[in-house]
Amino acid sequence: MEQTTVETIIPKPRRGTRITPRTCLWPLAGSLVVTFGLSIGLTFRSNHHCYAGTCGAWLFPLQTRLHVIIWYMWLSISVTFLAVRAFHPEMQKVLTRPIWRRKLPLVGRSLTIGGSLIFLWIIALYAVVIGVWWIRLRDYFVQRTIAGGIHRGGNRLAAVALTGHLCDITMGMVLVPISRHSALASFFKLSVSTTLTNHMLTAYTLFTLVLIHAFLYVAWVPVFNSLSNNARMIIPVLNPTYLYNEVWPGNQDSLGIWRASLIFTGITAVIIMAALSVTTLPRVRSKHFNLFYFTHLFSIVMVIIICLHASTILYCTAPGLAMWFLDWGMRIYELRKVLDGDITTIGNGWYWYAYLDACYVNRILTTCSVTTPLPRARLTGCSCRSPLAHFYIHHAGSSIRELHPFTTITHLASKHSETPLMDDDFPIQFLFRKRTRPDQPASDVPNLGRLGALRRLLRGKKSRAHSAQWTDKLAGLVDKQQEHDLSFSKTDDSHSTPGKQSFPKINIALRLEGPYFSPADPSRYHKVVCLVAGTGISGAIAIAGAFAVSQRSRLETTSEKPIMPTRSPWQKCSIIWSVKSTDFVELPFIEKCEGLEMQTYLTGPGRARVDVDQVLGDVREAEPKGRTWVYISGPNPFIEAGKRACKAASDVEFYAPSWEI
Repeated sequence: MEQTTVETIIPKPRRGTRITPRTCLWPLAGSLVVTFGLSIGLTFRSNHHCYAGTCGAWLFPLQTRLHVIIWYMWLSISVTFLAVRAFHPEMQKVLTRPIWRRKLPLVGRSLTIGGSLIFLWIIALYAVVIGVWWIRLRDYFVQRTIAGGIHRGGNRLAAVALTGHLCDITMGMVLVPISRHSALASFFKLSVSTTLTNHMLTAYTLFTLVLIHAFLYVAWVPVFNSLSNNARMIIPVLNPTYLYNEVWPGNQDSLGIWRASLIFTGITAVIIMAALSVTTLPRVRSKHFNLFYFTHLFSIVMVIIICLHASTILYCTAPGLAMWFLDWGMRIYELRKVLDGDITTIGNGWYWYAYLDACYVNRILTTCSVTTPLPRARLTGCSCRSPLAHFYIHHAGSSIRELHPFTTITHLASKHSETPLMDDDFPIQFLFRKRTRPDQPASDVPNLGRLGALRRLLRGKKSRAHSAQWTDKLAGLVDKQQEHDLSFSKTDDSHSTPGKQSFPKINIALRLEGPYFSPADPSRYHKVVCLVAGTGISGAIAIAGAFAVSQRSRLETTSEKPIMPTRSPWQKCSIIWSVKSTDFVELPFIEKCEGLEMQTYLTGPGRARVDVDQVLGDVREAEPKGRTWVYISGPNPFIEAGKRACKAASDVEFYAPSWEI
């Protein structure tokens, strides 16, 4: 069959901010500047309008302002260091070099040079804060107790206040890296696993400091109970920072009642924080992820309560809160729009989502559906260096409350650049697979309204275990349509076209949040190897798409100009796909081109698993020259095996995305 080729002019990728405008440095830098100005300004107004149970600026103005300056200076130096690291790959290699290969408890990761420097940097911050506050707090409480005839308990109260200020800065560290749009994960080229690990460690440190803070206060209560009534007027139990006539019940006005709320906001915050800590335990998080997720989602209530506990907490959490609100504003703005797409089956339990421009003709997938596209504004000003990007998908018919991350198989940069400028949309696709066997009959997919979602939440664990997975519900919609098409084709075979494969599909309305790009940039390497297993091949397909674009643009031919090579060192791309023999299907997404090869290893009963070390060694021996970069994706055991193989090779760099902490 004669094939006709359509020559298209593919413009060079548009230059813009790194990754995307919303994930660049400006939101973080802007939030630092604005919140620093707000915090310093509030320290000059706290003696007139205090919103917290304890206002440090009212009693300790110098120390409070130094506290704010030190915290924001520490953050600014950290941001500067991360920015320098992002543009120096050799520096990244040195910082990720392990100094102790045994995995640390709770973290499950080796201690690296970068991790040890972060630890020392945090300790230095704690030391400076202690130096600023301790002498002043000790003199204040000891002098008050001695003046009231109390000869013990002053140092204990000073320790309570000091641990509270350590909690301030630790709470600020907990909140900064958690936003999905945060520059920490994109502009600074930090992996999701790194930011989550930092978040977890600082959160556990915060909970430990909060417990110490609470226990020190409880240890002071017996001292208070042993005091006479006159002595209790010096240090009231509800708020020892003030005098009795400044706190309720000694002061009956609104300010006195507000100051007495200190103990109650503290107790409430400790209870909420304890619940958060329990849900983060690995066993609880893995078995009850939705409980873990939504508990953390409503943790903003705890943050607000603890900011009402002491004014200095707001000063330190303001940057993280600003990024958090900005992040959620962006996410809700993206999720507000419903996108009409297709879900198509390609056989053996494999499916893909497609959001395609109505004027776009797919040159690879001749049977791909053509529907409403992804808004092009999502990538405005994007340089899109990495071919790896993921979205969060919401389908109200499967679950009202769940958002699921999926790596797109589309190379967004090429689609963005080759789409005509007058079009507001460009194509995007996702690949997924059912968890149940493809030969099982498709079950009815329930229409989960609000009442249905509530019933599902109230069902027991055993009952929920038998309910369909989120992806199975989506796939079930296609299976039902396929059964309908098969029954229709049996009655009418007159319109069938010989030799043409038909992929059953349905139209569906979904919401997308994203894209979120990874820090990987395979174009800087001579040889790229994708070690993938199962549905982990999605990222490899996107990388193969980026390689095909690189090969097409390597030699630019015109009627007047000779062939000119490009500067990209990327010469070879190998995909090593391990998949169960029962799950294997020919994937029609990978465009064949020179330098691209794919090896499929079928596993399962009676078949050996792929030897990652040997396969990687064979690929490198076939072409030993140039730098090698490896992309690893699949089940956790497969990822760990791939990491070990790459670490054993001294001159191999790798990237293994993981959502595990």
